[in-house]
Amino acid sequence: MKTAVLLAVFNGSVHLPELLESLRSQSDRDFFVLMQDDGSTDGTQAILSEAAARDGRFLFGAEQGMRLGAACNFLSLIRQANADCCLLCDQDDVWEPEKIGVLKQALLDLEKEYGRDMPLLVHSDCSLINEAGEKIGGSFFRHQGWDPAAVSLQQLLVQNNVTGCTLIMNEPLRKLVSAHARAKDLFMHDWFIALTAASFGRIAFVGQPLTRYRQHGGNVIGASARSLPARGIAALRDRKSAKRRILLTYTHAMVFRKLCGEELPPRAREIVDAYLSTRRMKKIPRVLAVRRMGCVMQNPVTRLGQILFG
Repeated sequence: MKTAVLLAVFNGSVHLPELLESLRSQSDRDFFVLMQDDGSTDGTQAILSEAAARDGRFLFGAEQGMRLGAACNFLSLIRQANADCCLLCDQDDVWEPEKIGVLKQALLDLEKEYGRDMPLLVHSDCSLINEAGEKIGGSFFRHQGWDPAAVSLQQLLVQNNVTGCTLIMNEPLRKLVSAHARAKDLFMHDWFIALTAASFGRIAFVGQPLTRYRQHGGNVIGASARSLPARGIAALRDRKSAKRRILLTYTHAMVFRKLCGEELPPRAREIVDAYLSTRRMKKIPRVLAVRRMGCVMQNPVTRLGQILFG
């Protein structure tokens, strides 16, 4: 399988060398890295140039320095990728040596089951590390209270559990994302990718933590330092934030529906339209309709929030 690792970078000089070393240390060496700096003002460009000079598998994307923003930079790389499968890579994480090999094998197993023409996505768990690289959590899924089996379109409409830095997608899925995604309309690109995979194809999960997901002040989205119960209590106290979180699910579903249009498979179109229609209902009928559809969040705290604030 021709395998592309898509590395979107911006002012990443602090942690970038460790990430690049973890890529060079992969046990499966049959891949190339497409790197695209978004106009960094630190030493990032020099680090990337050194990586390219040192290893011919490290290549530059065509839209260097364009100040696209994180989501648009990733989408630019996705559109440029010419490979059988693609993995997304954040600049500050560390990849376990077996990551590429394990995800490629899982994708191959999925292709044997559903065929190479089916849009397919595999994602994995990850461990949590702090700014200094010290382990602070063994499972991001456990920390978040996520359900690995929650990969239906109904469930992903209300809560995404596919983290971009943990996924691998095949060429049919890459083409769909390239054709439909527009960064300026998206909350996060990985949520759109997950919805696309759930609508058009299949998603599988690998329970092994294959990425050390670094938590620091620069994370766009990351793991809270508080426990799940503590986060739940705080969320239930903050009525406005809880309502905004639920409103975001409708906004994102509406954008997804608009961008995919009538190319959405009939069943997926029916599910998305049905969820969007609940927005106009009164409180109790809306909560009941959402639950009947199976559009439920993934742990008891967030499900309670859906009932109280949905």
